[in-house]
Amino acid sequence: MLAVVACAALATPSHAQRYRVLVGVAGTTKMSLIEFSPCIPAETSACGAWITRVIDTASDSSFGPLPSVAVEQSARNQATSVSVLDGRLNLKTASKNFDARHKVDGVIADPRRTATAVVVTGDSRFAFAVFEAKAAGDQAIVRMIDFGTKSVIASIGLSDRPAGISMAP
Repeated sequence: MLAVVACAALATPSHAQRYRVLVGVAGTTKMSLIEFSPCIPAETSACGAWITRVIDTASDSSFGPLPSVAVEQSARNQATSVSVLDGRLNLKTASKNFDARHKVDGVIADPRRTATAVVVTGDSRFAFAVFEAKAAGDQAIVRMIDFGTKSVIASIGLSDRPAGISMAP
């Protein structure tokens, strides 16, 4: 009987980790709470990004103050960092085959948008970046970046002009 219960527990699919970020709305006291869920192959759970709610910090302080504009952050392990430079997102990670002096660099650029702010997750696996639209007809975007692959794994467009980003409590 115990073996059947153990097998059933192992067969239950694990749910994807979800990450929540706060993105300020420029010129207001509002911020958007955005939820990201990385896609996991062979799992049928929902993945992607969506705005959970818009919070007015003037009347709701449960999520803290408006997020700040950080243009550089390092992961806890200090072997990975992300920074905004000339409107591009620069990723630096130490190679696993060499010591920390040997870096592997990556750049994420968007010809229609300018990177303006970044934040790194507490588990040091991902970064989130705000890309402001250059032209009036384009939307700003928040992108989730996987440090392991140095690629964007989820994005969401914003109708308002963003100002700052932070991890939600």
